[in-house]
Amino acid sequence: MGVAMRRGEQYLASLRDGRAVFLDGARVDDVTKHPAFAPPIRRIAATWDLAAAADAQATTTFADPATGRRHSAMWLVPRSADDLAARRRVHRLWAEPSFGLMGRTPDHVACVLSAFAGWRQLFDRGGTRFGDNVMRFYERARDEELYVAYGIVPLQIDRSQPAHRQPEPFLYPGVVAERDGGIVIRGSQGITTSAVLADWLFISYITPLQAGDEAYALSFVTPVAASGIRIHPRRPYAQTATSVFDYPLSSRFDEVDATVVFDDVFVPWEQVFIYRDVGLVNAQFHESPSHTLANFQSLVRFTVKLEFMAGLALKLLEVHAGERKPEAQAALGGDIAALCATFDAIVQAAERNPLILENVARPHPQYVYAGMSLQRRLIVDMLRAIRELAGGAFQQLPSSEASFTSPATRADVERFMRGATADARQRVKLLKLVWDFVGTEFGGRQLQYEMFYSAAQPVVNTRMFRAYDWQKAKAAVDRCLGEY
Repeated sequence: MGVAMRRGEQYLASLRDGRAVFLDGARVDDVTKHPAFAPPIRRIAATWDLAAAADAQATTTFADPATGRRHSAMWLVPRSADDLAARRRVHRLWAEPSFGLMGRTPDHVACVLSAFAGWRQLFDRGGTRFGDNVMRFYERARDEELYVAYGIVPLQIDRSQPAHRQPEPFLYPGVVAERDGGIVIRGSQGITTSAVLADWLFISYITPLQAGDEAYALSFVTPVAASGIRIHPRRPYAQTATSVFDYPLSSRFDEVDATVVFDDVFVPWEQVFIYRDVGLVNAQFHESPSHTLANFQSLVRFTVKLEFMAGLALKLLEVHAGERKPEAQAALGGDIAALCATFDAIVQAAERNPLILENVARPHPQYVYAGMSLQRRLIVDMLRAIRELAGGAFQQLPSSEASFTSPATRADVERFMRGATADARQRVKLLKLVWDFVGTEFGGRQLQYEMFYSAAQPVVNTRMFRAYDWQKAKAAVDRCLGEY
């Protein structure tokens, strides 16, 4: 049985819901038309159309065994390595249109919700009604193809104190009252990437809560346009991009990080997954398959980004006829190709060697966390390699695309800014693309995102320590010691 997949126009219409987004102190009337937000929104809409195409559905959807209805594989609860392969294909479909530059596309939080659905027993421990809520919303999000963003990292106010000991109550999101039919939420959550672009928000905590934080120990979903929600995005890069030619990435692929304020927002009980339970909030991401499944998406997306970076490096050499030099090939092979191939192998290992617990397949944590630990260093090394290949070329670029049309500058630019294998316009276009990747404010955010999107390096390394099979390694040493 087929299914009518969500289309781009349906997505655009869903964002015209009266959501309270504030930019430069003023409320935005329509995010789909505002120049700061319209470009990434259009990219998401176009990808939905791409996902709905018949040839895409053949490889990026799955059939519900109970109904026969087909759904996007981003909602597939994986039971095997083949199911993880289906998820990888849909993650690539969503990553490739932005060249891996948009990390919080709709398939990311879909991983979290799918993992929750596969592990509802955790939520049942708070009461079966909460497990029912998880399943009901998962099925709705799957059937309607909802774009869910999440806010799970608290504000950086007083990091030495837990939620209930902040300078005033309910700086972090917490429940201030119970009413007939639901709860009232007050507070604010930071780093809610893609909130402006999404239909719904999932709000909870990935940083551990402590005893005394019960009022904050929540896990719930809410529409972005719910009464009392205010969204404050950081400065969008598309707003300051003068043209696509001069800022080809900044102008199109900024997914927009934001702070979300909850001013006594009413949340119906059926949208609550965990209520006043510190232990369950702390367990939900790591006891369930959520953390490994969501970060598998991140690693697949980063693989696409690495491929793009490798292409940038090669074209930088080709435009100056340097790709045939042995030293250049050695640099590309050792500094770039080896890193890209290694990372791709890690992703394949996580997929093909799943850890299957209670009939749910997790991308193997050993390889997921190895990839995450390596990713933070890879991004720095790759950016450095690209900068070295470009050298001083960035400092010799014309100020804007207008230099090619002005009679006063056109002749000089076309004569002196050409490359060995490209005319001036082609060479400048490539160099501006590379600079937008490595040197602009957009590029700086990309670096910061890859280094901290999941956790600080010591946290990631500790997860790697816990996931590695140390007993097997120690047993080899004990066997050696026992031989003599």
